[in-house]
Amino acid sequence: MARTWSTSAIAADGQFACWREVICEAFLALSPESDLRDGFTGQVTQWPLGRLDLARIDSRRQRVRRTGRDIDRAPRPGYYANLQVRGSSLLAQHGRETVLRPGDLAVVDTGEPFTMDFRSDFRQLSLFVPGPLLEAPTGGRVRTAVRVDTGAGVGAAVRHALTALTRTPWAPEVAARLATHTAGLLAVALEPADPAARGPAGSARSRAAAVADIEEHLADEDLSPAATARRLGVSVRTVHALFAGSGLSFAGTVRRFRLARARRALADPALAHLRIIDIAADAGFGNVAAFHRSFRREFGRTPGEIRPDQGQLSPATAAATLARSCSGSGA
Repeated sequence: MARTWSTSAIAADGQFACWREVICEAFLALSPESDLRDGFTGQVTQWPLGRLDLARIDSRRQRVRRTGRDIDRAPRPGYYANLQVRGSSLLAQHGRETVLRPGDLAVVDTGEPFTMDFRSDFRQLSLFVPGPLLEAPTGGRVRTAVRVDTGAGVGAAVRHALTALTRTPWAPEVAARLATHTAGLLAVALEPADPAARGPAGSARSRAAAVADIEEHLADEDLSPAATARRLGVSVRTVHALFAGSGLSFAGTVRRFRLARARRALADPALAHLRIIDIAADAGFGNVAAFHRSFRREFGRTPGEIRPDQGQLSPATAAATLARSCSGSGA
């Protein structure tokens, strides 16, 4: 049977303190921080699933840390698979960072410190998976703080299963079996693409792996052909060759993805409190002047004109522009 915690019945000046207790009881020892100390609303609904459990979190902006002290005080070996449903978050662990937007998923190791930064109101689904369920299929090498695409393939199956577990009144034993199968699918989705495949189909898969690496590390200041080659285990020449003939170089692909990410953020009313310079930095642009020039050249409008209160492109124009920005076509 699902259990729900909420701060709604608590006096405004005690809601954040209540939230601290809620997330520690529902999940594990954590250290949350927020500038919204008064009037902080949050709710967690949790479904027990045998050895696993699934929670839906609806809350306001905050920064959540799992510190070494938290781990020592309340160890709980395993992993949390976090599916972003609404809002966005920045997840950091093991020296890696990834931004999660609606539909994105990533895993954290509960036995190591991590940080989750929610910059606006959000909803997440969070599945706790005991270590062996992920470690055995992956040989003990679970990739944490790495974005998993849930738009297609195995990632989509994971997303659909998590959603179904919150919406369908399964019998407890059926829900537990589905959760276990979902953990198995998650282990497959976390496996890296094979960049060493050969032949025309292999080249396409290798380019897809390079593009996936670009998307994952889009905000990295050191994103480069050399960095991608190192992560994929290939030469820099191979990385450049993967983009030859595609219409966009490696640098052009990076620029187009970064511009598309910035445009989505600028058009999101939930991120209206962020400055344009902050959005540019989050998208990976170190030079704001260069960002403005590239943005206007790509979209025909300034970043300020994209914001909701400055008027939007027509739906047809916006869809065509965004499709062009992500398709990889053009120079």
